[in-house]
Amino acid sequence: MSIRPTRVDEENWLNLEPIEPVSKLRPKPLRHTILIVGDATCVWEDIAKMRALKVPHDTMLINHVALAYPYKYQHYVAGDSHMEDMQRIAAKVPDGVIKHCWNPNSKNFDVRWLQLDKAGWSGTTANLAVKISVILGYLKIVLAGVPMDFSGHWYDEFLPENDRKRKSNHLHHLWKWNELACRPQARLMRSFSGNTRDNLGEPTREWLLDIPRSNNGGKPK
Repeated sequence: MSIRPTRVDEENWLNLEPIEPVSKLRPKPLRHTILIVGDATCVWEDIAKMRALKVPHDTMLINHVALAYPYKYQHYVAGDSHMEDMQRIAAKVPDGVIKHCWNPNSKNFDVRWLQLDKAGWSGTTANLAVKISVILGYLKIVLAGVPMDFSGHWYDEFLPENDRKRKSNHLHHLWKWNELACRPQARLMRSFSGNTRDNLGEPTREWLLDIPRSNNGGKPK
């Protein structure tokens, strides 16, 4: 992937100076697992499943879920970071959280990721979050609340009846996840729900901790 991180400079939105090394964007202590948390209705159930596995991990929140996520997290990413609602959320993110984006004019964000071989990004914010996680060197990438189906968002009930987000879905982006499932990077990824779980598989404690499996009925040693 030909992408690189640059520091967001509100006096020079087109700043192209790369952040090197990218390891600067990994919090300490280093963990090899990251949980990417989306906005689907299943998100709270998926988070509970991850916590039940009791595996140390970093967390990257997507878009609106940062308004309600009750636990500590290390990264925040917004695909529409040029929009005022995303910038308001970014302004409320706790100190020390690294805020990622791809758009210029992204006030209150820290890192802008440039895609060098194309004019811009395509796909959902979850696609961007996965790409960032791979570049940062995470070896286990787990999706929570990213089913890529018609289930809607956890916050839909709080929206006005005429808000377009109430009827939006990302099913038309599913082909990108179908393609991703065929790539070598897919071995790093799992999902707790929906179509992405069907494509990538569901995470287990054994997979997350690289516990070898014996020949005795496929059970862990």
